[in-house]
Amino acid sequence: MEKILKVLNKLKIDQKDFDFYGKNIVKINYEKYMNNKKGKLILMTSINPTPAGEGKTTTAIGLADGMTHIGKNVILALREPSLGPVFGRKGTATGGGESEVIPMDEINLHFTGDIHAITTANNLISAQIDSEIYWNSDIKIDPNQVIWKRCLDLNDRALRNVDIKISSKISRKEQFTITAASNMMTILSLSKSLEDLRIRLDNSLIAYDLKGKEIFLKQLKITGSLMAILKNAIKPNLVLTKYDTPALIHCGPFANIATGTNSIISTNLALNLSDYCIVESGFGSDLGFEKYINVVNQDNDLIPDCTVMVVTLRALNLHKDFENNFDHLEKHLKHVSQYNLNLIVAINFIENDSLEQLEQLKKWLDDNNYLWEMNEAYIKGAVGAQALAKKVAEICDIKQNFKILIKEKEKIEEKIKKIINDFYYLNDFEISKKAQEKINSINKTVYKNLPVCMVKSANSIDGNDDKLKNYRIIVEDVIVNSGAKFILVYTNNVMSMPGLNKTPNSKDIDLQNGIVLGLK
Repeated sequence: MEKILKVLNKLKIDQKDFDFYGKNIVKINYEKYMNNKKGKLILMTSINPTPAGEGKTTTAIGLADGMTHIGKNVILALREPSLGPVFGRKGTATGGGESEVIPMDEINLHFTGDIHAITTANNLISAQIDSEIYWNSDIKIDPNQVIWKRCLDLNDRALRNVDIKISSKISRKEQFTITAASNMMTILSLSKSLEDLRIRLDNSLIAYDLKGKEIFLKQLKITGSLMAILKNAIKPNLVLTKYDTPALIHCGPFANIATGTNSIISTNLALNLSDYCIVESGFGSDLGFEKYINVVNQDNDLIPDCTVMVVTLRALNLHKDFENNFDHLEKHLKHVSQYNLNLIVAINFIENDSLEQLEQLKKWLDDNNYLWEMNEAYIKGAVGAQALAKKVAEICDIKQNFKILIKEKEKIEEKIKKIINDFYYLNDFEISKKAQEKINSINKTVYKNLPVCMVKSANSIDGNDDKLKNYRIIVEDVIVNSGAKFILVYTNNVMSMPGLNKTPNSKDIDLQNGIVLGLK
């Protein structure tokens, strides 16, 4: 508690503007600290990860500690972990080794209750929709045209498609998403204030009536209740790293389905309170980075001053890059360089990695004029990232000429085509009849200029995980999220509700003498 108070005092946050949640977690009343000061923004991304991830969060934490170590005023801004991956295969999202945010167990298990509040708010809307149908209210919701989905913060494949009975005469199909992929999560994470949240909620498209007319959330008259549920969840959470660097952990949308980064509020707060803010975009640059640049930045001025590409030898081996002249890595690097952004590769070296392969990687980066630096913070802590920190700080001062790739008024099909061509490196793709009909309908509405948020596998750049011959990516469905202000584009039957793997982490977690064990 003393360490947190010292950090809060250094950040000049008044005592009346924060509340402790236990001894080492604080919620911040952020409103009066949004004074338009602009620190430097550092964006973390990576190549396609292995099932265990590539240490992107670990590198972000290590870099933040390294920058603190060299005397820089920095705040880390991360997503809140979802219980789905925690109990599933991927594990926790608080770093590891000497690069960790604490308290690790509390952050991964419930934290300040934000995700539960988001789940409750999301499902209150679903409950009210079905109540309106049950009572045959004046809204006249078509049970077969409900687009708002229920959610749960667990991997539960049995809930992907369910039949619900509203009354003895009325039934409808329902789908659950994991909370991190829910509409409510993206709406909250992209909101800039309480007022903005209320507007986004009111304008959320939830269903169609029996005549095919749009029905918005404000027609349910429950926005006030939703605001009451979310009144604390909208406030960023502050914790510290092992080396006492401040970290804002707030909201957690998935990157393979949603936007894949922390809340806009926490990023803006960090930029106002510090000289450097480090944020992370989920999965590889084909997902998290692409969405950060093309979706998040459509409505925000958050162009990164430095983009850090995290690389591990094990991922390069998974994608056979040592045999293919680093083809996979180069494709990810081109994702960033096509925007004329400052870029550095962070080599996240892991114990027992091949020194011969490490030298091979360094030589290729040098030969192709890519800046790089080692990250050894996992083992050495802040000192292990100081070299990376110095280079990143220098790069942030280099002027860049950001180039827009996707223009707001381009057609939906053109936006999809550019992402598939320039990020997935596919020349051809297919739009299903169902998806094309929806695109045609959206093109006649006020939503036609919204950015597209792609739903794609995180395992490979093009989504061809099964190495199929004559492969084409298929746009299966298109859905407007008017509250989040983007269009979801589903490809290749990617699910928004994951399932548990055969031997999930939930089999290894235990509580012994009051201590949580087995979190990975």
